[in-house]
This record gives sequence, C-alpha cells and structure tokens, in this order.
Amino acid sequence: MRIQEEKGFTLIEILVALTIFSFAVLGMGIGTVALTGTNADTHSRANAINAAQARIEEIKSMNNAALLNLAAACPGPAFGGIGCNDTSTISGTPFARSWRILLDNPVANMHRIDVQVNWTDHGNRTLTFSAAVPRLS
Repeated sequence: MRIQEEKGFTLIEILVALTIFSFAVLGMGIGTVALTGTNADTHSRANAINAAQARIEEIKSMNNAALLNLAAACPGPAFGGIGCNDTSTISGTPFARSWRILLDNPVANMHRIDVQVNWTDHGNRTLTFSAAVPRLS
C-alpha cells in the first residue's frame, strides 16, 4: 500500500504565518501614527518660526524714533507689556506673540529684539527668538 503525501500547509503553519504578518502590520501602523504626529509638530514649529520672524522683521524695519517708542512700551525683562503682544491664526492654530526690546544690549549701540511665540497643540509650546539691530542715527 502506498502512502500518499499530502501537499499544502498545516493549520499550525498558517496560524504562525498570520501571527508574524499581524505583528509586521501592527509595527507599520504604529510607525505611521508616530510619523504623522512628528509631521504635525514640525508644521506647528515652522509656523511659529514664521510668525516670530515676521514680527522681528517688522520691528527691524522701523525708523529709530519708532523703535525707541516701541522700546519704551515694551521694555525687558518681562514679555508682553500693553501693545507688546498679539495673536495670529495660522493653519487653524492660534499663535500668541509677545515681544520686548532691550536697548544697548548686548553691547552699546545695539538693540536686542526678543519675540516669544506660544501655542497649544499636543501641549503648551513656547519658542523664543532674538535678533540684534544697530542703533540708527
């Protein structure tokens, strides 16, 4: 009597293969979620940088008298005196900007502009940017 060899996979082999495949798909899903979160965080940071840079450029373009008036209204060391803050919405996220101007800092005849940007996405975020401008005559 001849024994016929059966061809194909056993139930155990199929279950093991499905388990391995499930772990691979689960790992890819977790990686995709993490990548999406990182991408959203990077997008928010880029928007905060753009908001701060725009305010720094506005202040740098002022003439000396306007800069000194703004410096009187927005002195350091604290952020956000009256008229020294605003809020802008970029891509649906509100960004609160506060600024201060420190005269003759870091050296004589130089003014330091600090802009702080606050926003909330997955938590409270804050970035601070600084620029130095020469005193104009």
